[in-house]
Amino acid sequence: MSIRFGIIGCSRVAERRFLPAIAVSKRAALSFVGSRDTEKARKYADKFHATRFGSYEDVLASKDVDAVYISTPPTLHYEWIVKAARAGKHIICEKPACMDYKSARGAVRACRKAGVRLMENYAFLYHPQHAAARGLMLDIGSIKRISTRYFYPFPPEGDIRFNQSLGGGVFHDSFGYPIALAHFYFGEFPESISCAQTIDTRLGIDIAAEIVLRFSRNRTLDGKVKMGSAEYASSYILHGDCGSVEVLRAFAVPADKPAEILRTINGRVEKIQIPPASQFQLALDDFCDAVSGKIQKDFEKELLARAQMKNAAAKCLTRK
Repeated sequence: MSIRFGIIGCSRVAERRFLPAIAVSKRAALSFVGSRDTEKARKYADKFHATRFGSYEDVLASKDVDAVYISTPPTLHYEWIVKAARAGKHIICEKPACMDYKSARGAVRACRKAGVRLMENYAFLYHPQHAAARGLMLDIGSIKRISTRYFYPFPPEGDIRFNQSLGGGVFHDSFGYPIALAHFYFGEFPESISCAQTIDTRLGIDIAAEIVLRFSRNRTLDGKVKMGSAEYASSYILHGDCGSVEVLRAFAVPADKPAEILRTINGRVEKIQIPPASQFQLALDDFCDAVSGKIQKDFEKELLARAQMKNAAAKCLTRK
């Protein structure tokens, strides 16, 4: 039986990524669309064939909703995670699920108390290219360093990423990507963290940030994120003892496009193509399987590990 989803927040990522994933999933179905704007909720419901639409509160009150997808502005995530948990709904929440480690712990505690599941939607991790890259690690020896960058243009005018009070700026929008990547490959808390951010005083937000994470056995990750870049870059390189593996488009791969990995050993470069895949659909289906009891996953432990690392980074931020 399909997991029936309600939507809390009619965001661009919901429209462009999550709702199309539900439309093709065999494990999930769209039941209810909720928005602060009733007309917007109606339009989304019509477009994606939901049976009902209304407010956030209407979604949580519905007996036809098993789980919710939350894509409100980040500063509202914690509030609606807790409300959804108390309403007995399982939860997929867009990243960042919470603004700090304290609220992340509170969100997980509320979900565990209610007996519902909570997944932070770092969907990029579900694209098969990352498992393929990890499998190629054997070819290049032990990983000594991961270098990653995520550069992208400014979003459209009026986007919430320009609004600091709603969680705008790169620290909350994209700083989590190198942290999620570090947890994916190293699976432990770093021994030390250093990071810096660049503030645009005119916009009133941080538009760039850099981080260096140092782990046991002399392993490091260095990451750079930037909003308002003239170039688009979404890549990382695994540097090993005798070569490297580069994922050319790491974080936002269109579902209909193949991904590419470059493996370099002793100066010889080989291009490896990964078939097209929808990372949002794979994440959604994995969540549904966990909710249905078909697989065992500790989404909450992963959420807390990332939140703890990001919280430590926030404490040592310097400004440029």
